[in-house]
Amino acid sequence: MKAVVLSVLVVLVAPVLQVAVVNGLSLPGGHPDVVLVAVVALAPRLRPRPETRGLPERGAAGGGAGAFLGFAAGLAADIAPPADHTIGRLALVMCLAGWVCARVAADGTAGRRAAVAAAVALGATLAGGVLAALLDGTPWGTALAPGAVAWTVGLAALVAAALALLPRRRSFGRVPRSRDSSRDPYARGRRLA
Repeated sequence: MKAVVLSVLVVLVAPVLQVAVVNGLSLPGGHPDVVLVAVVALAPRLRPRPETRGLPERGAAGGGAGAFLGFAAGLAADIAPPADHTIGRLALVMCLAGWVCARVAADGTAGRRAAVAAAVALGATLAGGVLAALLDGTPWGTALAPGAVAWTVGLAALVAAALALLPRRRSFGRVPRSRDSSRDPYARGRRLA
Protein backbone atom coordinates (compact mmCIF):
# COMPACT_ATOMS: atom_id res chain seq x y z
CA MET A 1 0.00 0.00 0.00
CA LYS A 2 2.85 2.36 0.79
CA ALA A 3 4.34 1.77 -2.65
CA VAL A 4 1.03 2.69 -4.32
CA VAL A 5 0.78 5.93 -2.36
CA LEU A 6 4.39 6.73 -3.17
CA SER A 7 3.70 6.01 -6.84
CA VAL A 8 0.81 8.44 -6.91
CA LEU A 9 3.00 11.07 -5.27
CA VAL A 10 5.71 10.48 -7.86
CA VAL A 11 3.24 10.91 -10.71
CA LEU A 12 1.88 14.14 -9.21
CA VAL A 13 4.97 15.76 -7.70
CA ALA A 14 7.90 14.79 -9.95
CA PRO A 15 6.75 16.70 -13.07
CA VAL A 16 6.00 19.78 -10.98
CA LEU A 17 9.40 19.52 -9.30
CA GLN A 18 11.04 19.17 -12.72
CA VAL A 19 9.37 22.26 -14.16
CA ALA A 20 9.38 24.49 -11.08
CA VAL A 21 12.74 23.72 -9.49
CA VAL A 22 15.15 21.64 -11.57
CA ASN A 23 14.72 23.45 -14.88
CA GLY A 24 15.43 26.74 -13.09
CA LEU A 25 18.81 25.57 -11.77
CA SER A 26 21.92 26.56 -13.65
CA LEU A 27 23.70 23.21 -13.76
CA PRO A 28 26.65 22.70 -16.10
CA GLY A 29 25.71 20.72 -19.18
CA GLY A 30 21.96 20.52 -18.67
CA HIS A 31 19.33 19.32 -16.24
CA PRO A 32 18.62 15.84 -14.89
CA ASP A 33 15.27 14.27 -15.71
CA VAL A 34 13.76 13.96 -12.22
CA VAL A 35 10.70 12.11 -13.46
CA LEU A 36 12.81 9.41 -15.12
CA VAL A 37 14.99 9.13 -11.99
CA ALA A 38 11.89 8.65 -9.82
CA VAL A 39 10.44 5.99 -12.13
CA VAL A 40 13.71 4.08 -12.41
CA ALA A 41 14.30 4.14 -8.65
CA LEU A 42 10.75 3.30 -7.57
CA ALA A 43 9.73 0.67 -10.13
CA PRO A 44 11.59 -2.27 -8.50
CA ARG A 45 9.80 -1.60 -5.21
CA LEU A 46 6.39 -2.04 -6.85
CA ARG A 47 7.02 -5.66 -7.65
CA PRO A 48 5.13 -8.14 -5.46
CA ARG A 49 7.38 -10.14 -3.19
CA PRO A 50 7.76 -13.77 -4.34
CA GLU A 51 7.44 -15.26 -0.87
CA THR A 52 4.26 -13.32 -0.03
CA ARG A 53 2.44 -13.69 -3.33
CA GLY A 54 3.45 -17.18 -4.41
CA LEU A 55 5.09 -15.90 -7.60
CA PRO A 56 8.40 -17.04 -9.02
CA GLU A 57 11.27 -14.59 -8.66
CA ARG A 58 11.15 -13.50 -12.29
CA GLY A 59 7.59 -14.00 -13.44
CA ALA A 60 5.36 -12.39 -16.01
CA ALA A 61 3.73 -10.16 -13.39
CA GLY A 62 7.02 -8.45 -12.58
CA GLY A 63 6.85 -5.46 -14.91
CA GLY A 64 3.20 -4.45 -15.08
CA ALA A 65 3.12 -2.08 -12.12
CA GLY A 66 6.43 -0.49 -13.12
CA ALA A 67 5.24 -0.01 -16.69
CA PHE A 68 2.03 1.61 -15.46
CA LEU A 69 3.99 3.90 -13.13
CA GLY A 70 6.30 4.88 -15.98
CA PHE A 71 3.42 5.52 -18.36
CA ALA A 72 1.50 7.66 -15.86
CA ALA A 73 4.57 9.67 -14.84
CA GLY A 74 5.64 10.09 -18.47
CA LEU A 75 2.18 11.25 -19.52
CA ALA A 76 2.13 13.74 -16.64
CA ALA A 77 5.55 15.00 -17.76
CA ASP A 78 4.30 15.18 -21.36
CA ILE A 79 1.41 17.49 -20.51
CA ALA A 80 3.23 19.59 -17.88
CA PRO A 81 3.84 23.11 -19.13
CA PRO A 82 5.68 24.04 -21.27
CA ALA A 83 4.40 21.11 -23.33
CA ASP A 84 6.27 21.95 -26.52
CA HIS A 85 6.87 18.40 -27.74
CA THR A 86 4.92 15.44 -29.05
CA ILE A 87 2.63 14.14 -26.35
CA GLY A 88 3.26 10.49 -25.60
CA ARG A 89 6.99 10.52 -26.30
CA LEU A 90 8.00 10.60 -22.63
CA ALA A 91 5.17 8.23 -21.70
CA LEU A 92 6.53 5.63 -24.11
CA VAL A 93 10.13 5.94 -22.95
CA MET A 94 9.28 5.92 -19.23
CA CYS A 95 6.81 3.06 -19.64
CA LEU A 96 9.60 0.91 -21.08
CA ALA A 97 12.04 2.10 -18.40
CA GLY A 98 9.59 1.27 -15.60
CA TRP A 99 8.90 -2.15 -17.08
CA VAL A 100 12.59 -3.03 -17.33
CA CYS A 101 13.37 -1.80 -13.81
CA ALA A 102 10.41 -3.62 -12.29
CA ARG A 103 11.65 -6.89 -13.77
CA VAL A 104 14.77 -6.58 -11.60
CA ALA A 105 14.42 -8.45 -8.33
CA ALA A 106 13.50 -6.08 -5.52
CA ASP A 107 15.90 -7.88 -3.20
CA GLY A 108 18.95 -7.09 -5.32
CA THR A 109 21.96 -5.53 -3.68
CA ALA A 110 22.43 -1.78 -3.71
CA GLY A 111 25.23 -2.09 -6.26
CA ARG A 112 23.15 -4.22 -8.60
CA ARG A 113 20.14 -1.93 -8.33
CA ALA A 114 22.34 1.14 -8.93
CA ALA A 115 23.93 -0.46 -11.99
CA VAL A 116 20.56 -1.45 -13.45
CA ALA A 117 19.13 2.01 -12.72
CA ALA A 118 22.11 3.69 -14.38
CA ALA A 119 21.89 1.46 -17.45
CA VAL A 120 18.14 1.92 -17.82
CA ALA A 121 18.40 5.69 -17.24
CA LEU A 122 21.12 5.90 -19.89
CA GLY A 123 19.07 3.90 -22.38
CA ALA A 124 15.87 5.84 -21.67
CA THR A 125 17.63 9.21 -21.91
CA LEU A 126 19.23 8.27 -25.22
CA ALA A 127 15.95 6.87 -26.57
CA GLY A 128 14.11 10.01 -25.47
CA GLY A 129 16.74 12.17 -27.16
CA VAL A 130 16.53 10.22 -30.41
CA LEU A 131 12.72 10.44 -30.38
CA ALA A 132 12.93 14.20 -29.66
CA ALA A 133 15.27 14.70 -32.60
CA LEU A 134 13.20 12.56 -34.97
CA LEU A 135 9.67 13.58 -33.96
CA ASP A 136 10.06 17.17 -32.85
CA GLY A 137 13.02 18.34 -34.90
CA THR A 138 15.10 19.13 -31.82
CA PRO A 139 18.77 19.58 -32.73
CA TRP A 140 20.82 16.47 -31.94
CA GLY A 141 23.19 18.42 -29.68
CA THR A 142 20.31 19.63 -27.55
CA ALA A 143 18.37 16.37 -27.55
CA LEU A 144 21.40 14.32 -26.50
CA ALA A 145 23.21 16.83 -24.29
CA PRO A 146 26.04 14.94 -22.54
CA GLY A 147 25.64 16.93 -19.33
CA ALA A 148 21.95 16.11 -19.02
CA VAL A 149 22.65 12.44 -19.71
CA ALA A 150 25.39 12.38 -17.07
CA TRP A 151 23.23 14.15 -14.46
CA THR A 152 20.30 11.80 -15.06
CA VAL A 153 22.37 8.61 -15.00
CA GLY A 154 24.31 9.62 -11.89
CA LEU A 155 21.23 10.73 -9.98
CA ALA A 156 19.33 7.57 -10.95
CA ALA A 157 22.14 5.34 -9.68
CA LEU A 158 22.41 7.30 -6.44
CA VAL A 159 18.68 7.29 -5.68
CA ALA A 160 18.26 3.61 -6.61
CA ALA A 161 21.15 2.62 -4.35
CA ALA A 162 19.74 4.69 -1.49
CA LEU A 163 16.30 3.08 -1.86
CA ALA A 164 17.88 -0.38 -2.01
CA LEU A 165 19.55 0.24 1.34
CA LEU A 166 16.26 1.09 3.04
CA PRO A 167 14.82 -1.79 5.06
CA ARG A 168 11.79 -3.45 3.57
CA ARG A 169 9.24 -5.21 5.70
CA ARG A 170 8.52 -8.65 4.41
CA SER A 171 5.05 -9.30 5.76
CA PHE A 172 3.63 -5.77 6.07
CA GLY A 173 2.47 -6.37 9.63
CA ARG A 174 0.90 -9.76 9.00
CA VAL A 175 2.26 -13.11 9.97
CA PRO A 176 2.93 -15.10 6.78
CA ARG A 177 0.91 -18.31 6.58
CA SER A 178 2.50 -21.54 5.60
CA ARG A 179 0.96 -23.81 3.02
CA ASP A 180 0.23 -26.44 5.65
CA SER A 181 -1.84 -24.08 7.81
CA SER A 182 -5.09 -25.63 6.58
CA ARG A 183 -4.20 -28.84 8.37
CA ASP A 184 -2.94 -27.18 11.55
CA PRO A 185 -5.81 -26.49 13.99
CA TYR A 186 -3.73 -23.87 15.80
CA ALA A 187 -2.73 -21.91 12.69
CA ARG A 188 -5.38 -19.24 13.02
CA GLY A 189 -5.46 -19.07 16.80
CA ARG A 190 -8.28 -21.59 17.31
CA ARG A 191 -8.16 -23.90 20.23
CA LEU A 192 -9.56 -27.36 20.38
CA ALA A 193 -11.53 -27.99 23.53
